[in-house]
This record gives sequence, C-alpha cells and structure tokens, in this order.
Amino acid sequence: MNPHDAALSLLEALLAEARHWACDDAEDQEVLEAIDRAQTPLDKLALMQNSSLLPSGLSSAVADALLALDPATYSPAPTPTAPGTFTTDPELHRIREALITVAAPSPKDDAPGDVYEIQVHGVSVLIRRAQWGAHAPVPYVHIEDQADTPGLLLVEVNNGGKNEHPLPHGARA
Repeated sequence: MNPHDAALSLLEALLAEARHWACDDAEDQEVLEAIDRAQTPLDKLALMQNSSLLPSGLSSAVADALLALDPATYSPAPTPTAPGTFTTDPELHRIREALITVAAPSPKDDAPGDVYEIQVHGVSVLIRRAQWGAHAPVPYVHIEDQADTPGLLLVEVNNGGKNEHPLPHGARA
C-alpha cells in the first residue's frame, strides 16, 4: 500500500470513529455534515480535531501519523502576510492543537532572521524581527483571526492592558 492510500485509510478510520461517537443532537450532526462537505482531507481532519467528537489525543496522534504518511496532503500551507514571506521549505511542528511553521526569511523581506507562524484556535500569529528605520531590528507581530464572523480581537502589549480591535464581518485582523 502506498503512503497516500495508507493515509486515506487512516483518515477514514478516524471519521468512522467520529461517526460512532456522535450523538443524535443537532450540533454533532452539523459537524459531521461539515466534515462530509469539506473539500480536502486536510479540511476534514481540521474539522474533526476542532470538534468534541473525538478525544484530542486520538485526533492529534492520527494527525501526526497522517502527516508522516502523506505530507503533501496533510501539511497545512503557511499563511504569510505577504506573498514570498516564506521560503519553499518551511519546517512544520505540531504541539497539541497548535501548528508552528518556521521558515527562513525571503530575500525580499527586511527580516534579519527566521519567521515563525503559530496557528491555533482559529488564530494565526506571525512573529519575526524587522528593520524599522535606523533602529536595530524590532519585533514585528501580525495577528489574523481566521473566522469569517464579526468579532473582537483583544491584544495586550508589554503588560499594557487589553486593547480592543473590532473586526467587521469578513474582515481579518
């Protein structure tokens, strides 16, 4: 069996387990329908991981196995703030529900070192150093809420208290 087929079998087994544990309530049924409608295997896996249908340890272990078996299908693409931010070979690390991408800066960027992106709880945080005028490299942080619903982003910088950043419908932070 080739790695792609093995990964697909593993994903199907995980989905069967999710269906087995799903209740008849509307919330579980909506999640299962969303999983069925998901366009890619990675989208299906993400929906299962973010649901309460399976223990997080099981879905994380299966996600690690899927990534090892078929990285082309199950490696989430980094979401840089600008085209060309990441090099072609980023390192991907999964810690519990978080995905961390580490990449060397693009020659086009003013970043003097590696670029880090953390994706967890539907939020993407990109962190790097940047040249800013005559200053030594300063911290650069980009936060993006992946949700398509209106909301609020609370940000605290250097223990200065929370600052509200309202997000209109469909907007990104």
